[in-house]
Amino acid sequence: MDRKTFGKLVAALRREQFNEEGERFTQAMLAHKAEELDPATPLNELVIGKIERGERAQLDKPTLVSLMHVLDLTLGERQVFLQLASGLDSASLYPTQSDSSTILCSAMEMVAEIQLPALLLDQYLDVIAVNALVLPFYQISIADLQKRAGRPAAFNLLGMIFSDDFAAVRERMPRQQWHEFAMGNVIYFRRTTLPYRMTDYFQQIFEQLRRNRNFRWFWEQVHYEDKRSFVGGELFEIGGTAMGRLRFLTAPLVQLTSYGNLEIITHIPRDKTTTDVIHRLIQDCPAGVYQLAPWPQKSTPSPMV
Repeated sequence: MDRKTFGKLVAALRREQFNEEGERFTQAMLAHKAEELDPATPLNELVIGKIERGERAQLDKPTLVSLMHVLDLTLGERQVFLQLASGLDSASLYPTQSDSSTILCSAMEMVAEIQLPALLLDQYLDVIAVNALVLPFYQISIADLQKRAGRPAAFNLLGMIFSDDFAAVRERMPRQQWHEFAMGNVIYFRRTTLPYRMTDYFQQIFEQLRRNRNFRWFWEQVHYEDKRSFVGGELFEIGGTAMGRLRFLTAPLVQLTSYGNLEIITHIPRDKTTTDVIHRLIQDCPAGVYQLAPWPQKSTPSPMV
């Protein structure tokens, strides 16, 4: 990521900070907070302004450490932030020979063939596709999903799990399980979207998500949790279904591309009951995949009236 783009990212992360009056942080507010956290910080209003305008060519260790602290980045976000500060981006790290349509077709074929409930996510955590096993596993239909088309953040994973459409699934989770599920996905969202937080597409998705009170609470609660990183392999449980209590973990398979990463998330059973349920679903559901959101091209969502 070049210095001007990195500066726009820092500015976007600063504007995600709010004071007690609900005002977005200015450069002066951020400098004051940095000094409160560390009186020896190299950050001041002038330095922050130069960084945001892309005029600061060299970013030394004390400056980057102070930025990560004052911007309240999670552990996962910090790892990505340091990579971006190095000047490297996806295009230089992961040069891709194939065009995006070939990559997408290959990923969707893999999702269709996987003999477990699986979904395909992009760098914004938009659900690009789901296989046929996901629908009965969560007791939803493709018609239910298609009704979301046209809504702001319609197929964003966070938009879906905090929506009224997901209420029945939330109710079947034990309270602590729902907390861990929501918190893990918000931390996951923060990490994967970090390089794109200054884009128009992210800003409109984020604005829509922030209208949801539960999302806002979990977004801020991240900073008060012991667990501040999400690396996959999370353990989940859904009870009260017609199929019985489902216990599973999710495991990501990441495809690195210059267009932005794709992740296939599979649901791996943790007990015999869940294994038997998935086996029955395989027998009953013809293999298939449903595309929900476009990739890699994104159009900014229309504001909700």
